[in-house]
Amino acid sequence: MDERRRAERLPVRIPIELRGGTGITRDLSGLGVFFTAAFPFEGGEQIEFVLRVPDSINVRCTGRVVRSDFDREGMSYGVAVTIDEYTAAEGDLGESRDAEILLRELRRHHG
Repeated sequence: MDERRRAERLPVRIPIELRGGTGITRDLSGLGVFFTAAFPFEGGEQIEFVLRVPDSINVRCTGRVVRSDFDREGMSYGVAVTIDEYTAAEGDLGESRDAEILLRELRRHHG
């Protein structure tokens, strides 16, 4: 299988707030995120979402759905999304390693 990723994916599990519900990330990079949700998305769909790092920051993102596949075992949808733009609420990162990783990767790829 050809590796098409342009950025390393890091295993980070944080809540993601989406239209009509929530999900949980499985991994992320500065260019995208993979998460699971109880509802489907359409490939190519433009979406807005918020990555909510517990006891730390919220990162508001816009992106495009690359793919959405149903996982029969987990009875959920796996969704891959690009991150085209983001804004991070100013605030205390606390002791959150996840927040540090997320911001470092986003800044690396989005300036």
